[in-house]
Amino acid sequence: MARQIKQENNYQSRLLKLIPSEIIAAYLVIAGFITPGYEHGKELLTFFSAALLILIPFYLIRFQSVKGPLQIVFTSLSFIVWVYSMGGPFVYYGIHEPVFGSSLLVLWTLLLPFIIKPSTD
Repeated sequence: MARQIKQENNYQSRLLKLIPSEIIAAYLVIAGFITPGYEHGKELLTFFSAALLILIPFYLIRFQSVKGPLQIVFTSLSFIVWVYSMGGPFVYYGIHEPVFGSSLLVLWTLLLPFIIKPSTD
């Protein structure tokens, strides 16, 4: 299934195409292997979060047929919002606020499909 947003895509379809669910799933698996209190947890979670973030554009272009640069940028930002809402490496750096993360995720998810315009090609 191509993930490129088209004119015929409704709100729900656009939303699903803007959330990098496969990358988020990969992050959750990796984060699950890093046990609380692990000596190098901060470094590992930061490294793998950054690696997955860098992977997103390549994944979208190569395997999901996405051509729109804005869709790639906002899908990448979606990953950051999701990771922040879960805590991720942000916890280790003391910059995670659970209430803010949850609220941001709700607003981001609701508003994102309105921001990205469908492709005409």
